[in-house]
Amino acid sequence: MKATDLDLAESLKFKPDEGKLLLGDDRMLIFRQEAFLMLRRLLHDQLGDKLTRALLAQFGYRCGYGDYQSLNHMYKWDTELDQMSSGPVMHTWEGIVLAEPTKLEYDRGTGDFHMTGTWKNSYEAEIYLKEFGVSESPVCHTQAGYAAGWSSAFFGQDLIAVETMCEAAGDDHCAFEIRPPHQWGPEADPWKDALSATDTSIARELEEKLNIINQQQEAIRELSTPIMEVWDDVLVLPVVGVVDTRRSMEIMNTLLEKIVNSQSRCIIIDITGVEIVDTKTADYLLKVVSAAQLLGARCVLTGINPAVAQTLVEIGADLSQVKTLRSLKEGLTDSIRFLRYERTSQVEE
Repeated sequence: MKATDLDLAESLKFKPDEGKLLLGDDRMLIFRQEAFLMLRRLLHDQLGDKLTRALLAQFGYRCGYGDYQSLNHMYKWDTELDQMSSGPVMHTWEGIVLAEPTKLEYDRGTGDFHMTGTWKNSYEAEIYLKEFGVSESPVCHTQAGYAAGWSSAFFGQDLIAVETMCEAAGDDHCAFEIRPPHQWGPEADPWKDALSATDTSIARELEEKLNIINQQQEAIRELSTPIMEVWDDVLVLPVVGVVDTRRSMEIMNTLLEKIVNSQSRCIIIDITGVEIVDTKTADYLLKVVSAAQLLGARCVLTGINPAVAQTLVEIGADLSQVKTLRSLKEGLTDSIRFLRYERTSQVEE
């Protein structure tokens, strides 16, 4: 059989009564391109470029290797050239890309292998451009993996497929080149690394990414609840943005720990950076104030803008136990005055 005689429509067995689609004895699946676009987006956002390349390349490799074994079992090819060339034909029939080989030279005795070709209408380049825009590097990872898997199965030893041109990177079309690993230079390292990634190395990189994320989140938490000692025994807690349940607990825990460690007597909670206040936000702030007062600290609430003041009145927030002042400056002046009065009274006694 010649490679050009391959007809996937005739090779597939549709079995709707069993919910199966078979190529020989192997089950095939049909997915929407838009669904793969979403998967690509999730992988990119959650794992980054390196891990995304590794997962997609290995997925493509398994597809190519498996397709070769299925077709080689189903058909008897006229020549080895037909046997190898049926891979690009299969890739084309599957709707992945229009694959057109331009060169194929190999010598099993010496282990030399060299193949080049073009890819047109690549689904990977198409969805990448749609979702991310122009890329700085080739993006057809499953196709490169497929080419490596098919050719490695055919040649009986590991081969590396490199995408040398890519529509997603601004080229007129995509192009590929396949060689043994040792015949490539450093330009093939990303493709080598992708196919050589193991469960252990991928898990290790994921763990490192999670550690970085945790460190970044911790830094963000510290920045979102800064507590500054602006005067002896006076702490200022500037609150910016939205105060939800989780953040209110972080604010409370951080503030109470700071009060205990510094033994501060006055706390200024400045909400100049809070633009929206609802019942829950008001309740959170009042709980923070109450907790601080239980530790013996005097609390002052500053920076209430007109819109927030109106909202607090409308929702009936009880601020009778909290002293409110217009600005942080007034809050600091009031706290210093209070501390001086308290110290004078202690001296007189």
